[in-house]
Amino acid sequence: MKSVKKSKLSSKYSTLLLLIVLVLVLLVSTMFFADYHGKYLKYDPLKDVSNDRCYYNASTPIVLIHDVSPKYIDEMKEITEILDNNHYSTRTYLFVIVNHANENKLTDYPEFVEYLHELDKKGYHIQYHGYDHIAGEYNCNESVAKQKLNESIKILNNCQFDTNTINYVITPRYKLSKDSANVFLNRNFTIIMDYYILKNRTDGIEKIIITNKEYTWYMPENCTEIAKNVSIVDYKNSLKENNQFTLSIHPKAVNYGNGIEFLDYFLRKTNYDTLKDILSGEYNSKEINENKK
Repeated sequence: MKSVKKSKLSSKYSTLLLLIVLVLVLLVSTMFFADYHGKYLKYDPLKDVSNDRCYYNASTPIVLIHDVSPKYIDEMKEITEILDNNHYSTRTYLFVIVNHANENKLTDYPEFVEYLHELDKKGYHIQYHGYDHIAGEYNCNESVAKQKLNESIKILNNCQFDTNTINYVITPRYKLSKDSANVFLNRNFTIIMDYYILKNRTDGIEKIIITNKEYTWYMPENCTEIAKNVSIVDYKNSLKENNQFTLSIHPKAVNYGNGIEFLDYFLRKTNYDTLKDILSGEYNSKEINENKK
């Protein structure tokens, strides 16, 4: 009888101990990523992306949100809730349209502007997408590109954004003429295209290959599990190739179907894999091996 009681007591203690361990693991992982992604609120991971493998190692994904506009404030709030829950503020870049469709000027939407300022304080990066997003607006000549960019910067200044920190651009539909590219590069913008980045260096223009994927363009619900599996394979392959992985999303498109579920899964899964690699010493060995090359 006593042995039965001891067995039950031991089982209870084992269950309690397991629960305590699980809670501690959850707390440690949460604190780790809160610190890892939020320690420096103005940390700029895109700045480090380079072809110089002696110091640059691709790690956790970077999120690029296209079409940030007052038209999508509700969708944006749903998206940023997921990003906040996964401690992704400092690794997320918001590419803003300053006058969407030529009838949604930022200065006319103080609530949305305030919302963007709140995100900026959390560590999100406010960046530039386009003036009106009509067709391939930057597939144009130099004078038109300068006019659009100058007017855009003026609007952003009027909304009290620090335009000195707005130095990344994704043009609508990735359409970009050579003249427009030169306008941006001469203003020290880094240009992000569909599979590469152009950076203005002291010794010329650096072209850096990246892995830029979008899985949630109005994704059918029956494709959710396939997209989850493919995205993780793509991400792991990008690490093997030492290419920075960027996840592109569009408000409204990602809010369709199970897009938000996919986003949450992808961020949690890659956070978990990163934590596991760091705790196992995988990142340190990777850095040593890269520096030996």
